[in-house]
Amino acid sequence: MLGEPQQEIAQIICAHGATISTTRATLQRAPRSLLTTSPDSTSDSDDKIVRILVEALRRHDMSIIVSESFDQWARLAAEAKRLGLISFVEAACPSTISISCHAALSTGRINPEVTFRKVLRIVVSGKVIMCRAVFGDSLNECRDGGGTDFEMDRYTSRFFLKHSNLEKAFDQLASSGYRLIHSNTFAPSQMPKHASKDDSQFIHHSQFLCPPTDTTTQPASS
Repeated sequence: MLGEPQQEIAQIICAHGATISTTRATLQRAPRSLLTTSPDSTSDSDDKIVRILVEALRRHDMSIIVSESFDQWARLAAEAKRLGLISFVEAACPSTISISCHAALSTGRINPEVTFRKVLRIVVSGKVIMCRAVFGDSLNECRDGGGTDFEMDRYTSRFFLKHSNLEKAFDQLASSGYRLIHSNTFAPSQMPKHASKDDSQFIHHSQFLCPPTDTTTQPASS
């Protein structure tokens, strides 16, 4: 009787020549991560941190299991982000993200119906590391002060997106494991300085609250 085909072994080389053995099938559970696409991506990485991530990939629920004394969450989140393992960044450093948008509305004397003009700006609030992990190059940080010694734990409400496409922002959140649970809208406020005789323009403000899905972090069994 023929046995099951052997799985192809993959060797992950970390700093100081430390090696982690796994299977290519395990790494393919995160097909876009550097663990899969770039064999040299861990050459300067701490093998203890990388091993936690690889062990999580092996589990059916991809849960992160560490000892109760583990205190390297910031390093774990940073390494997961660098390797493109966004769901693990979330597990190591969970944070609710909210996005707010200012949209211009207008009513005219000829056409009394309220018409939508455009989204003026999408503002992002949440933990800095998670906002960066979710939105990447779409994030504009020019209004954020930054520069603290606790960057991994810092929150901000001063990021905004370089694009004004609300659907794209929702796609970026959904692909990173976030879900919309609440939204609210403020009553429009008139902007008389920008209104003509035949047109009144208003600013319509909406806010969307998006927490991550349930984190998979668990304590290691004794």
